[in-house]
Amino acid sequence: MKDVVLVVAALLGLATVGWTVFTQVTGATIVVLKTGSMSPDMPQGSGALSVPAEADELEVGDVVTAKLDDASPLVTHRIVQIDEVPGAPQKRELVMRGDANDTDDLYPYTVEKVLRAQFAIPHAGAVLSVMTSPLFLGGLVLVVGMLVVWAFWPASEDEIEEELVTSGASS
Repeated sequence: MKDVVLVVAALLGLATVGWTVFTQVTGATIVVLKTGSMSPDMPQGSGALSVPAEADELEVGDVVTAKLDDASPLVTHRIVQIDEVPGAPQKRELVMRGDANDTDDLYPYTVEKVLRAQFAIPHAGAVLSVMTSPLFLGGLVLVVGMLVVWAFWPASEDEIEEELVTSGASS
C-alpha cells in the first residue's frame, strides 16, 4: 500500500513540475471564462489553456483574451476582423465577438500581445477555484505531510520479520 501511495504522490509531483516548466517556458496560463458569451463550445466557467501571441501572428477565427484599455476587464472572444494600426506595425486593431452574441463588441481592441486560446475545458473554472483556495491548499499540505510520515514511519520488528519470511530470507 505504501508503494502505491508513493508512486501516486510521485506522479502528481512530476505532473506539477511538468506544468510549472511548461508555463515558464511558454507563458501559458488558464483563463477562466466568467460569462456565457462563448457558449456553447466554451460555456461560463470553462478554463481555456491560453498562450501569449504577438498581434501580427493572429488570424480571423482565433479566440483571444484582450483588454480595451488598462481599466477594462479581460475579454475572451473570437476575432472577426483584423486591421493594421497606422504608425504601429507591431499592433493590430481587432474586432471581436462572442460566439453566443449576435453583434460584434462595441469597440475594437488595439493590441500588441494577447492570450490565444488553444482549447477549453468546460466547467474547469469551478475545479480551479476550489483547488486554489487557501482551505484546499492547507488541507493538501496536511494530507501530503501525513502521507510522508506514514510512508517513512519505521517498521515494527514484527513487520520486518514477516517481510523476511515472505521474501524467503532467513535470520
